[in-house]
Amino acid sequence: MTAWFRSHLQAFTRSIGALVRQPIGSLLNLLVIGITAAFPLALWLIVNSVGQISQHISIEPQISIFMAPSAEPAQVSALQQQLKADPRIAKLTFTPKDEALKSLQGSFGNADLLAGLVDNPLPDAFVLQPKSVDPAALEALQKELSGHTGVEEVQLDAEWARRLARITQLGANVFEVVAGMLGAALVLITGNAIRMQILTRKDEIEVAKLIGATDAFIRRPFIHSALLQGFLGGLVATGIVWGVIGHLNPAINALAQSYGQQFALQTPDLLTIAAVCGIVATLCLLGALLAVWRHLRQYR
Repeated sequence: MTAWFRSHLQAFTRSIGALVRQPIGSLLNLLVIGITAAFPLALWLIVNSVGQISQHISIEPQISIFMAPSAEPAQVSALQQQLKADPRIAKLTFTPKDEALKSLQGSFGNADLLAGLVDNPLPDAFVLQPKSVDPAALEALQKELSGHTGVEEVQLDAEWARRLARITQLGANVFEVVAGMLGAALVLITGNAIRMQILTRKDEIEVAKLIGATDAFIRRPFIHSALLQGFLGGLVATGIVWGVIGHLNPAINALAQSYGQQFALQTPDLLTIAAVCGIVATLCLLGALLAVWRHLRQYR
């Protein structure tokens, strides 16, 4: 076990030495990895920031129920009692047709305009706020209410819910596609970098195989090199995103304040930084394993 740890420590030390001996090439490689990883990270932070802000926006879907002119008071009262007892309804407002007519007269500012009406043309109306904001649940409730006796029309303001659901789903789909494509790019980038390292040490590997070196012994330095590059590339990615968001937030906040709101994009926290470094290092490790596996096949 001591020999195993010593061999890995030596491989890790050699990986650090290789980065230090070639500072320009190492820096360029880390920048490529960091920029590639920065795109999905920035997109995730944007989607997450917008999602959290939308949770604090007061958007209340409403269902308006208009009773038929011929509806009996008993039917109106029965529906009102049923709506009050419905656990799916958070808030209920009832507007009698007489009160609606008085409000209409007040809005005109001249009672003579409606004085010629023989009957009140306005219906009794209920305005309710459901607890659920799911578009399917709202439409199901609308259909159920339309079947009640005495109800002439039920209007549902659910278009905002459909749009919000579509935008949220679109953001999630875009993030999945971008993360998948750039994750594959990281594997290919690291695999190509490791392949170049293998070619520069081809003679050394051949000699090592001739004297009985195992595949694990040959893989070890490349694995540590990929893990180190992935970890440092993840730090570069979070640093890039941190700088970009820090540069954009003042302008975004100023724009939000012009609408009377407070909004700023989230910056990577410690947990996010650790997750990004771990994911990038894992992808780089996968690329290194594929590159070494392809090269070692020719010795079998």
